[in-house]
Amino acid sequence: MLAAAETATEWLAAHRDAINALNVFPVPDGDTGTNMLLTMRSAVDEGRRAVEGGAGAGEVAARIAHGALLGARGNSGVILSQVIRGFADAIAGRVEIDGRDIARGFAGARDLAYKAVLRPVEGTMLTVVRVAAERAETAALRSTALPSILAAAVHGARQALASTPNLLEILRQAGVVDAGGQGIVRLLEGMERYARGGAAAAAAVVAAPAIGERAPANGGGSAFAGLALLDRAEPGHGDGAYGYCTNFVVHGEAIDVDQARADLGGMGDSAVIVGDARLLKVHVHTANPGRALEYGLRLGELDQIKIDNMGVQTRALATNGGRVSEGAENLPAPSPSSAPGSLDAERSPLAPASSLAVVAVAAGAGLAAALRSMGAGGVVGGGQTMNPSTEELVASVEGSPAAAVILLPNNPNILLTAGQVSALATKPVGVVPSRSVPQGLAALAAFQPEETLPTNLARMTAALAGVRTVELTRAVRDATVDGVRVAAGQPIGLLDDRLVAAGDDATAVAMAALAEAGLGDAELVTVFRGVEATADEVAALRDSLLAAHPHLTVEMHDGGQPHYPLVIAVE
Repeated sequence: MLAAAETATEWLAAHRDAINALNVFPVPDGDTGTNMLLTMRSAVDEGRRAVEGGAGAGEVAARIAHGALLGARGNSGVILSQVIRGFADAIAGRVEIDGRDIARGFAGARDLAYKAVLRPVEGTMLTVVRVAAERAETAALRSTALPSILAAAVHGARQALASTPNLLEILRQAGVVDAGGQGIVRLLEGMERYARGGAAAAAAVVAAPAIGERAPANGGGSAFAGLALLDRAEPGHGDGAYGYCTNFVVHGEAIDVDQARADLGGMGDSAVIVGDARLLKVHVHTANPGRALEYGLRLGELDQIKIDNMGVQTRALATNGGRVSEGAENLPAPSPSSAPGSLDAERSPLAPASSLAVVAVAAGAGLAAALRSMGAGGVVGGGQTMNPSTEELVASVEGSPAAAVILLPNNPNILLTAGQVSALATKPVGVVPSRSVPQGLAALAAFQPEETLPTNLARMTAALAGVRTVELTRAVRDATVDGVRVAAGQPIGLLDDRLVAAGDDATAVAMAALAEAGLGDAELVTVFRGVEATADEVAALRDSLLAAHPHLTVEMHDGGQPHYPLVIAVE
């Protein structure tokens, strides 16, 4: 089971860039292949631990599914994690599996994947999973041979993938097949390669750049390369009653999480203990880290051990004039497979303890600062091409001192990931479905920390409609979408995720997109400058706005966001 998953993962890795290039819009955020690959890497890592413990096929599949859920990134990664979970549930309890078990697993994968999406749409990866499962079930009526059933599933998946442009108009316009569906095809091909060739098939998989390496340009450049830009920050700690910030992971069996949380929490303060019966992540400030580690050893094997002397850090801060770097709380580090997009230097120290806090997602120091100024207690680094994993969002929630947390994903491709957090967190979590940082800022303006979680969710969600988002970027390929013809390299403008303008002059394109937003009825336009925008471009846009619409208040801020030179809020 594990070897098949490993081969499938490496086969997916070999085709990651080609999958990333299958982006409907010609914008620099095609990362479906990357998100699916990182999800599978996390799944395989967890499966290896199960095999080392002597688990059977069903248990290994369950552990792979658990790893996929923690490592899921982007909507494609979340759906993939549900595909794997459905497969694992269908073969639960099996020590060995044959072709019919595989067919039953595919059927379970199909059923759970469709349930995971509120409004399933045909022409997506769901269609590919469904047809693959149907073909496998039919093949299983004739044979129990693994290669035959996998071959039928692969054949069905390829046919379903080819049909996706006929089922979704946006795919037909863009001239591409569904990227997530292509990822499913590659994973199934990898499984079939293993079934037919075993270890030899695994060795024959084409090598691909390792996680964190810059991949060759494809279709205007690899979106994956940007993931290497963010590193986990390890800030200092303030004064406290306990001297050592102690972090470690326990791999065990039948861990009593509630008892471990109580016992370890009693050894210090600022305790964050999360996990399940097999994997426990521990963060605690304690005067005796050895005692905590000894306790962990009684539960299982220790990993990712990190101990910081907070007294030394505090003295260093005093020497530095009391300045604290704006980094993440020193929570247990994610596994290496989920390192890109992790909590980074854009996450602020969390707000003082209260009953309710907000954690937002953003890429760019200026955008993060804007969110914090509006009341966000923490900002998780992420956005286009760098979607945070489920595990990273859970860590941000558990690291908050508040009793309940509201998540602002601020990106359409992080919505499903944010939706998984409540099932894994130890405190109530609500999600406001913000699709951009301007929407996140509008939601924060409606946040009332003294009110209840349900009241705030309603208020903040309603506030999303009060702002429109215009984004300026450059096309990564030629395309025609919704009647807008785009040439590779041209400035393009999007309004609320919809391509509305293109041309050779960035200011003119931004003005055309803003006109679609209805500036006549607007009062405030806030422009966030990205790392690729020049001061002259920003000044030209401001002058054009005020000349055409003198009634507007125009504010300019340094957002620091990558890939999108301008992010503009219209209110």
